[in-house]
Amino acid sequence: MKVIIIDDEYYALRNLKSKLEKIPGVEVVAMYEDPAIALDELSNTQPDLAFLDIEMPETDGITLLGMMFKKRPDMDFVFTSAYHAYVTETLETKALDFLVKPVKFEQLYVTLEKIKKIRTKSSIGHKIEVKCFGDFAVSIDGKMIDEHWRTKKTEELFAYLLCMNGKSVSRERIINDLWPELSMEKGYANLYTTQYYLKKRLNTFGIQHVLKSRLGNISLNLEDMKLDLLDFDHFSERYNEDKSKMEMLEQMVELYRGLLLENKPYSWTLSIQQPYEVKFENALNSLIQFYSERGDEKTAEYYEMKKMF
Repeated sequence: MKVIIIDDEYYALRNLKSKLEKIPGVEVVAMYEDPAIALDELSNTQPDLAFLDIEMPETDGITLLGMMFKKRPDMDFVFTSAYHAYVTETLETKALDFLVKPVKFEQLYVTLEKIKKIRTKSSIGHKIEVKCFGDFAVSIDGKMIDEHWRTKKTEELFAYLLCMNGKSVSRERIINDLWPELSMEKGYANLYTTQYYLKKRLNTFGIQHVLKSRLGNISLNLEDMKLDLLDFDHFSERYNEDKSKMEMLEQMVELYRGLLLENKPYSWTLSIQQPYEVKFENALNSLIQFYSERGDEKTAEYYEMKKMF
């Protein structure tokens, strides 16, 4: 776990660093007395966790957290302060803990262990199933979450990133696709808010670190998802590698239950719907021809009927 420490008191920095270095799996990559420098170097240090002093002369820790979150939404935060009174002010922030200075090693160890468990807990153990063909539907552990998004744009951002098949997409491209009517400045503000809502929604189901943000790009970790779109592409690739594998075409046809995101009138879907529709129709035609040539008219007719839907 890569850690940075920000505190305007040098000895507080050294004290916390020495304790952190005694904890296995923790690497202190940078210390800062100046919050502005820490913010500027965030893209270089790429920390997983930041310890922020609350009371600093130029920028207080709570304000700094908000600024850092905009640049790196997937990192975690812990506040430090010599005053207990600040605890209540931090409750509504993204910080995972509050430690009173001078920080005791035992308290620090417990906090780090808690954060390690949160960060290593992924969607493993959670059954995430997403259907993009036809009606868009998302379920986690069998519970549908389709109508429980914070905003419509939260759902749209999730659908958009799913359709990218795990590839990283620049924030500028996302803004142009989801908020084409807005200026880039307002688009960034909307994206940051929507990204936060999406992460928070997934977190309520115990799904951690599925949403990834790095170097101005955003993506989804699809490793532990059952996604019909991903399966469709997988079967298509396997068929292209071995044209004799007709079962790959059969799998593709069964997965395709309608146009991609058919019930979601997103403007950006138009450019990606057609390629999948063409692959589906080609798969159908190949199956019809294959079973007709084998004299299996019943199966050929079954696939002919699918052309009507």
